[in-house]
Amino acid sequence: MRTTKYARKPLYVDAVCVTEANADEVAKWCSGEKLIDSAGDLYIKTDTNTPMTPRQTRAYVGDWMLKSPRGFKIYTQRAFEKSFDLVK
Repeated sequence: MRTTKYARKPLYVDAVCVTEANADEVAKWCSGEKLIDSAGDLYIKTDTNTPMTPRQTRAYVGDWMLKSPRGFKIYTQRAFEKSFDLVK
């Protein structure tokens, strides 16, 4: 048997870290809605690509909102840092 090496294609995204200062702009960009949860925390609710849980439709302050060819996705800071590198 002979195997062949393959590399995963890169996925380029536009991303922004959600802050209290930019929440209105981010909500407009992703056609989302700025809301406050029961604990008083600000978040942006939006339609995302294949959410597995309701949390994956909520971008809290410090989370990253990503736009890819497949739609919007939300990543926590930790998950974003593990998955993406800055393109220079």
